Amino acid sequence: MIKLNQPNQLSPEDLHLFLDADFDSGVLTWKKRSREFFKSNRSASIWNVRFAGKPALCSNHVDGYKHGSICGNLYLAHRVILAMKLGYWPEYVDHINGNRLDNRIVNLRPATKVQNGCNRAIPSNNTSGHIGVCWNKRDKRWTAYITLNQKRKALGNFKEIKDAIQCRKAGEFAYGFHPNHGRVA
Repeated sequence: MIKLNQPNQLSPEDLHLFLDADFDSGVLTWKKRSREFFKSNRSASIWNVRFAGKPALCSNHVDGYKHGSICGNLYLAHRVILAMKLGYWPEYVDHINGNRLDNRIVNLRPATKVQNGCNRAIPSNNTSGHIGVCWNKRDKRWTAYITLNQKRKALGNFKEIKDAIQCRKAGEFAYGFHPNHGRVA
């Protein structure tokens, strides 16, 4: 497994030495590097011709994010963009619309693990069509539930699915879930 943004990560200020960020489009490009970054004039020239002004951190990670290497360390592009904008490394970064490739600054927000989990798409194995609502075979009723701090909390059982959905939506609002939570992926 790839470790990203670990012990020897660059400071957000240092990122500006290597990269230009277009916050409106979410694209990172390599800056031209001075001779001091290289062993020879020739290697500096070759690197600058090959990479300067070209897209950076644009490899596809197995999790669906863009990533790449800076000075031998791997970085996720969305984390780099937000760190460059904020001036610090946030604990977690949430893609507001759920699209892992959309790194525009308007789509990124610093978040905690809990906040990030409160903006999830509906799971692919969901059978009711609504997150936090399932059919209870034993009771022959629709069950509404919500997960808080990795613990499932029952919200109620209902004869009609619309009542379970309404209860779940009220629970999301009461517990501060993001309005995008439960969107179709």
